[in-house]
Amino acid sequence: MQLAFMTLALFVTCGLNAVAAEPGKPVKLLIITGDEYHDWKTTSALMRDFLAAGGKIHVDMTSTPAKDLTDENLAKYDVLLLNYKDTSKGGPETKWSDANKEAFLKAVQGGKGLVVYHYASASFTKPNWAEFEKAIAGGWRTVGFHGPAHEFSVKKTAEAHPISKGLPEKFDHPIDELYSNSMLMPGSVVLATAYCDPSKPKGTGKDEAVIWVNQYGKGRVYNNVLGHGPEALADLNLQAWLRRGVIWAAGGELD
Repeated sequence: MQLAFMTLALFVTCGLNAVAAEPGKPVKLLIITGDEYHDWKTTSALMRDFLAAGGKIHVDMTSTPAKDLTDENLAKYDVLLLNYKDTSKGGPETKWSDANKEAFLKAVQGGKGLVVYHYASASFTKPNWAEFEKAIAGGWRTVGFHGPAHEFSVKKTAEAHPISKGLPEKFDHPIDELYSNSMLMPGSVVLATAYCDPSKPKGTGKDEAVIWVNQYGKGRVYNNVLGHGPEALADLNLQAWLRRGVIWAAGGELD
């Protein structure tokens, strides 16, 4: 049965309409995983550990979204992080039902933050779930590509934003996949780019967007395409970007 969802307007702002997390308390994060082409078990565990460090984020994780993507369960959280790509390999408890999809969209539209990590932006493309594409602010979808993994530099844009405030203007990033030609939904604000060297295979010669924000309904959306595997996730600079992105999306307090 095909679901009919109302499309809410996207906002270019930094999320003035977002529902804020409770002041003075850790933001509550749910990592949604359980199926993915990458090493989702390792990357999810790594993110759980470094995001929880410092006590500003309380992290839960589900690898059974069919069971846990419900209105009642999602109401417990301030922000959701997708490390998920629907594949033919996942078991029944990893598959999103129509009710799961409705609960997910309703949560973000209502003000839950959303963090889209790496290849999660390629989820639900065959067939394309158009409303999900809007909710996650685009990304890989079916138009993205990358060459061989390599080291590259990540640069802040000139955009003033709470996430990037105080972070280095540029950092050298370990071996990772540099996504090119990512889809950016209207209203997206790019916070960081990486130059795609044309001397390398599939090099575009362009500054490719690697981190951006948007809004879906009342929910703040943070899309970060970096972090293919454990080596890339070990980068303390990337960890800082992810940590600040989670807190911002949740409506929490940033330093």
